Amino acid sequence: MSVAALLAKADQSSAISVSSLLGTPARSASMWTYLWDLVDEGYPNVLGRLKEIGMSGISLATAYHAGKFLEPHNPKRRVVFTEDGTVYFNPNRKRYGLVQPRINSLVRDGHGLARTMKEAEKFGLKTRSWIVCCHNTPLGSQFPQIACEDVFGDRLFHNLCPSNDEVRRYLRALVADVASYRVDSIELEALQYQGYTHGFHHEREGIELNQASRFLLGLCFCPACTRKAESARVDIAAVRAFTRQTLESYFSDPDRTAAQYPDIAHLPQELVEPFLEWRKSVIASLLESLAEVAGSVTLRQLMHIDPLARKLVSVDPVASAKITGGLLALAYVRDGERLRQPLNALQNLIGKAEIRAGLQVGLPESGGRKEFLGRMGVLQEMGIENFNFYNYGFIPYQNFEWVKEALAG
Repeated sequence: MSVAALLAKADQSSAISVSSLLGTPARSASMWTYLWDLVDEGYPNVLGRLKEIGMSGISLATAYHAGKFLEPHNPKRRVVFTEDGTVYFNPNRKRYGLVQPRINSLVRDGHGLARTMKEAEKFGLKTRSWIVCCHNTPLGSQFPQIACEDVFGDRLFHNLCPSNDEVRRYLRALVADVASYRVDSIELEALQYQGYTHGFHHEREGIELNQASRFLLGLCFCPACTRKAESARVDIAAVRAFTRQTLESYFSDPDRTAAQYPDIAHLPQELVEPFLEWRKSVIASLLESLAEVAGSVTLRQLMHIDPLARKLVSVDPVASAKITGGLLALAYVRDGERLRQPLNALQNLIGKAEIRAGLQVGLPESGGRKEFLGRMGVLQEMGIENFNFYNYGFIPYQNFEWVKEALAG
C-alpha cells in the first residue's frame, strides 16, 4: 500500500498503529530543546517526557540568539524573551582570542550543558550540542569588523562573516570547548553566509524586494572576503560593481530592474558563479577547521533540503558530508511528497553519508498530525533513520503524541 493510501487510512482513524505507515525504523531521535525549559519545567519532567515519546537524545541549545517565544506548557512563563548571543556552558576563556563568549545567566545559577548531560544520562538519553554559529548580534555589534558588510559599506551586525579570521577563531574555540564535554555530537546551525533576509528585529522595507535583490543585498564585501577572494583569483571587484549598480537601479526603478533580474538564475552567471563557488569553499574550509578541533565528536551541519536555499547561503552538502560523514537536512515542508525529489537528489549527491532529518512539529508550520505522519512516512520509506524534532518548548503536549506515534513502529 502506498504512503498516500496509508495516510488516507490514518485520517479515518486516529487510533491506527502507525508502524504500518513507516518504512525503516528510527535509529536515533532527538528533540531540539532550550535550557530554560529544563529549568522551568524541571529536568526530570522534561527528560522523562522525551524518553517516554521515544527520544534517544536531547539536542540542547548551547550557543543561541535572541527570540520572543510563546511556550504553551511552560509553568513559569508563557512568553520567553531570551538573552541574545549567549552560551549555555562555562567556557574555557583561554581558548578564545579577541571575541569572547557571553555566558547566559542560567549558567551562573548552576545550570548548563554539564548538568543537562548528567541529568539526561539518568534517563538513558544522549546529549547533543546545538550551536548557532554565524548569527550573533551582540558580538557583531561589539566588534563591527567581524560582521558581514554589504556593498554600500553597511555592517549587518547580526551576521558574523565566516571569512573573518576572528570569527573562525571564535567558532573553533567554541566547538573545541563543547567537544571537551564529550557530547554525543555537535549540530552546527547558521554555519553559512546568512544574507540580508535572515531576520533581526522589527524589519521594515518600503520597497518590494525580489529574490535577486535580496540576494545581492546580503552579499558580503568586508575586507576579509575581499582579500581572500582576490587571493583565490575571484574578480570580487567586478561582483561588487555589478551588485552596487544593480541595487542602485533597483532602488530607483524597481519594476524595470525586477523584470530584468527576477531571481538569481537571471543574474550574470559568469560573474556570480565563481564568487558563489569561492564562498562555498570558505564554509567548507571553516567546517574542516571545526572538525579538526572536535576530534572524535561527530559534527553535523544544518542545511535546508532545498538546493536553492542552500545556494543562497553558500552551503555545499557534498563537502559537508565528506568532511563530517553526514549532514542534518531541514525537511521544512508540509507535504511529505514534496520531500521525495530533493531528498533523492541529496542522497545521490552524498552517497552513503548519514542524513539526519529535521522536522517541525509545532503549528501552523507542521500542518497537523496527518501532514506530520506523511513526512515521517516518506522519510522512513526513503531510508532515513535519524531524526531531530523542533522544538520542545514551542509545541503543545498533544503534538508530542504525534512523535511518539511515528516512532512507535
